[in-house]
Amino acid sequence: MTTESLAEIITQVCAIEQTADKVAYLQKNNSIPLRNILIFMYDKKFTFSIPSTAPPYTPSVHNESHGLLYREARKIVYLINELTEGENLSQIKRESLFIQILEAVDREDAKLLVRMLSKTPYPELPVEVIIEAFGPIISDPVAVGEVKRGRGRPRKVV
Repeated sequence: MTTESLAEIITQVCAIEQTADKVAYLQKNNSIPLRNILIFMYDKKFTFSIPSTAPPYTPSVHNESHGLLYREARKIVYLINELTEGENLSQIKRESLFIQILEAVDREDAKLLVRMLSKTPYPELPVEVIIEAFGPIISDPVAVGEVKRGRGRPRKVV
């Protein structure tokens, strides 16, 4: 049995119709990397110290990168303004770190990270489902379609 990538888990949960089934699926696939990515994507209280647009990167072509995001996700804390892990890193080092992560992980996981960076929640995965599955891990939810302001140009999130 192979482990599903984080992007596959999110894609699958978005395809499920019933809320109870979405909750059960998230709980079955519960992991710290999954919860952290959802928190950083859905919660306004966490902001990124890098621009909210995707940097230029070369997507991975390696099949063995499928589950790599589980390990690489621990580095995301270095990119969060509200956490102290990355406070001693230069801006160029933070941006380089994010590009390295994007280039190491599976293509679909990289797209998930870009979506997390831009704080673009999935309309098919409401914050209420995440909270029902994992408890109150998101305190200040990003609304679907809300205009995001941050580093770089303001942009409409859909």
